[in-house]
Amino acid sequence: MMVSMILFVSGYDTKRFSFVAEDAARDMLNMPAVAELPRLYHNNGNNTFSDVSAAYGVNHVNYAMGCNFGDIDNDGWPDYYLGTGAPEYTSIIPNKLYHNINGKKFEDITYATNTGHIQKGHGVAFADIDNDGDQDIYEVMGGAVEGDRFRNVLFENTSVTGNHWLKLKLEGVTANRCAIGARVDIVVKMPDGSTQHFYHTVSSGGSFGSQTLIVQAGLGKAVSIEQITIQWPTAKQTKEVITNISLDTMVRIKEGLGKQ
Repeated sequence: MMVSMILFVSGYDTKRFSFVAEDAARDMLNMPAVAELPRLYHNNGNNTFSDVSAAYGVNHVNYAMGCNFGDIDNDGWPDYYLGTGAPEYTSIIPNKLYHNINGKKFEDITYATNTGHIQKGHGVAFADIDNDGDQDIYEVMGGAVEGDRFRNVLFENTSVTGNHWLKLKLEGVTANRCAIGARVDIVVKMPDGSTQHFYHTVSSGGSFGSQTLIVQAGLGKAVSIEQITIQWPTAKQTKEVITNISLDTMVRIKEGLGKQ
């Protein structure tokens, strides 16, 4: 199961801790950036990467202290949320939510979604907290020094998109019990009769934040699930194909035993 991946590196300029608010304002006013910018690297599949930061619209100063990814609208494309700030009290800037537009660019939807909390953000996690099929966002808040505290926040996802989803709880037998490292290929049928693949890896997500090990897959406008292929994280990288799975459901799969 060969999948081309991208690598996101959030910019964090430690030399400009005293100018975090200024740099954020410069970015909002479309002024030239002074601080270090984030980078998005596309895997070319030949042991090299291409810098696509500008083309994908992620080259904005953010001072990210925490980052994680999820799919807020279940369209199948991963979005990401940044917890921002710096140790100094004056570094109060909005945390940021970026929406993936069909794998072609990222759009800042922070203010449209009311997720621009201005307190310092650290650990970020995406999970379906209320079990309604879409992913919510939990964030650990507060600064580095004793007096710079704030309550953690939970953003409930109230969007209605009509997109489908699937949740998979994998249990390893020969593989580790949590199936960390398992690769999942979900093949669905689209309204026009074509098939589309959605790829996922069982992991705790991005940096400075840990999320559920349940695969939470947005499937867009899929009309059915054709099959699921799991490559278990074993020495032999064994594969298992699962069929007869319904849309908008949660399924538990045990290695070698299929649906439970």
